[in-house]
Amino acid sequence: MKKLDNFVSDIKNIFGERLKSVFIYGSKANIELEKLDYDIDIMVITETLSGDDIKKCSVPVKKWMGGFWDKQKNPLPVFMGEKEWFNSADVYAMEYSDIKENHKIIYGENLINSLNIKDSDLRLQCEAEMKNLLMRFRKHYILFADSPREINEMLFSATKTLNAIFKSVLRLKQIEVSKSAYANLNKICEIFDADKHFYEKLLCAKDKHCKFSKNESFKIADDAIVQLEKLLEYINNL
Repeated sequence: MKKLDNFVSDIKNIFGERLKSVFIYGSKANIELEKLDYDIDIMVITETLSGDDIKKCSVPVKKWMGGFWDKQKNPLPVFMGEKEWFNSADVYAMEYSDIKENHKIIYGENLINSLNIKDSDLRLQCEAEMKNLLMRFRKHYILFADSPREINEMLFSATKTLNAIFKSVLRLKQIEVSKSAYANLNKICEIFDADKHFYEKLLCAKDKHCKFSKNESFKIADDAIVQLEKLLEYINNL
């Protein structure tokens, strides 16, 4: 992919030997380089990272992300110093666990395989994310209890977070994580008394295979409060 090659070349010119690693993470990490198109998540790890470095990276980063006229855009790359990268394995245990299982090295060293992600850190972040999700959901519901559109947006956002939480729970239980959210839900239902039908409706809506009526939106939001509280209690006791 020429755009990716150009970005890496520009970054190399800025950091020189201080550039330690560039890798793709997320859903596009398993796609062959020549088939990559857009919406690519990239992490850049450097030996040191100063304010001047960040300033110099502005132009190539904006080129990589694309302008308002571009139909195929990319997210903002993440930049980290090498020491920060390794020291963040505790607070980003969920994200790092995903990266360990799903990444593609584009340049430099593999700084991923040597990561030490502790189960205790993973469980703690999982609980924190679950509590934050429940609190956000309650607040949003209070503010927009009369708006089915806002409720559906809230459910969509919650579903993305729940997918990440489910993967973390499976890892804590030493169960292999699947690429399919539906497969992971099936595995969760084998170890936790989850309302499978409720979660399947969330996934269906997220994938745009179905839509909720006004009454359905309110019913699902009511059920979500109960189900999220139930999941939080389960995670709290892991």
